[in-house]
Amino acid sequence: MSAESESESKPLVLVVDDDESIRRLVRLALSQRFRVLEAESGVEALTLVEQNDVEVVVIDVMMPGMTGLQACPQLKAKARGPLPVLILTALDDQANRNAGLEAGADDYLTKPIDRRELVLRVQNFVRLRRQEQLIRQQLESLSQLQALKDDLTALLVHDLRNPLTAVKSAFQLMEPQIVEADRDIFLLGKNALNRVMEGVSDLLKVRMLEKGQLQLERSPTDLEDLANSVVTTLRTAALDGNIDVRVQATGDVTGSADAKLLRRALENLLINAFRHTRERVDVEVTGTETQLTLSVCDRGAGVPDFLKGELFDMFGSLALQKAGGRRGHGLGLYLVKLVAQAHGGGVVVTDRPGGGAAFVISFPRG
Repeated sequence: MSAESESESKPLVLVVDDDESIRRLVRLALSQRFRVLEAESGVEALTLVEQNDVEVVVIDVMMPGMTGLQACPQLKAKARGPLPVLILTALDDQANRNAGLEAGADDYLTKPIDRRELVLRVQNFVRLRRQEQLIRQQLESLSQLQALKDDLTALLVHDLRNPLTAVKSAFQLMEPQIVEADRDIFLLGKNALNRVMEGVSDLLKVRMLEKGQLQLERSPTDLEDLANSVVTTLRTAALDGNIDVRVQATGDVTGSADAKLLRRALENLLINAFRHTRERVDVEVTGTETQLTLSVCDRGAGVPDFLKGELFDMFGSLALQKAGGRRGHGLGLYLVKLVAQAHGGGVVVTDRPGGGAAFVISFPRG
């Protein structure tokens, strides 16, 4: 690297002081590690900040025309990015320190200046500024990826729903004509189609819940009746694994809720439980004066403590599978969380006494 290129790669620091001797002292202290610009007034400093990618400003408080405290917020407003400001002051009292911090300064140094401390303070501010810039760039990239994901989800849902509906109609037309010998194969295909359609529906619901665009259709809902209905619908899946499914209700379990969304959330929790246990699954419904709770308790392998906080994130169950735990498709439990949050509540997973896991949705009764 040439001497010129190496110099240009150094962080740029702006020193602002009406005293030329102070500027010279600061420049000499910083010049080995930083490029240094100088200004003798706040007005000149504002122009230099607009024209250059300054990473740190070192500014005196007491200057004619515009003080350092007056210049501080304007410098930050005109900067190209986050701009740390280090105040130099000969006034070593708490009131002036507070005034500098209130003006937006990030730190201060008292004259006479310790050159080593000055270099270390500026160096730390450069590091923090660059870290903040990196975080902002990463957040912007994540925002772009999120927008791309939303567009892809909308495209998938749009392109899949029509052909899947056509296939479902074909299955319905064919069903009366299926001979008994072919019925098992026919039902296998029909059930697989239903799972795909449910997955597409979940994609749409997730996208709308994330954006707050799905309005809850609340109505008085008996959670015990809802649970029994879901269990009846899914009983074939449970019986295939010889799993005993029982519903137990405690207290008044009727409240205002979106029955369709809660039904889908409970289906996802039960399907998850069926995958990971060959024993009994309990659905416990509890009502208190202020809260309603739906719990699905299994006797499976359980969930490691270090993954309990991530399990309901998108694709969190896939991370669990990689860690040697439960298998999952990564979307069902995320939908459960969004449904619970849409009702003003949440969902957690806890250890079940005697082994297994309990997935608990809770939300306010009103």
